[in-house]
Amino acid sequence: MTNITHIAVGTVIAKVALSNNIIQADPLTVYAVAILFSNLPDFDLLLLGIRRSLALKLNHRIQSFMHFPLFWVVLYFVIGKWAPFHIHQTIKPYMQLTLISLGLYFLLDMIGVHGGICWFGPFSKKQFSFTRLFTWPDTLRMFLLTYRKSNVFKMEILIWIGSLIYLFVF
Repeated sequence: MTNITHIAVGTVIAKVALSNNIIQADPLTVYAVAILFSNLPDFDLLLLGIRRSLALKLNHRIQSFMHFPLFWVVLYFVIGKWAPFHIHQTIKPYMQLTLISLGLYFLLDMIGVHGGICWFGPFSKKQFSFTRLFTWPDTLRMFLLTYRKSNVFKMEILIWIGSLIYLFVF
């Protein structure tokens, strides 16, 4: 899935959390946290650079610790257990929000044109995906042309429309 889809899902997560009083905090902060954590595993591409990643044919889903769900689960429990009391009290309302945002990120990345997610990385590089894959094109242009015709792209458009309807109608 693209980052636009992850942003759409992050906004829906924030709205659900705020409208059902799951979290009572500044709405702008809730939206920012949900959107940030709905995209955070892809920040490794920003750190390395998208062009450089493409040139190196880097598959960040199997080579970056940020795409290993196990890393985030361990980090979640470490922060929850060993954070100083004043920090823990500050971040506690956001812990569930971050876990849900990251969890949905990984589930959505199992629906895509790539190999999926390494749920047990770095110990296993086996990728899991719900959708049929196509061979990775050599250029970004060819990828965009191929992706535009895929069922995953159509599914993303449905997610965008559904998110907009939920955000503005309900």
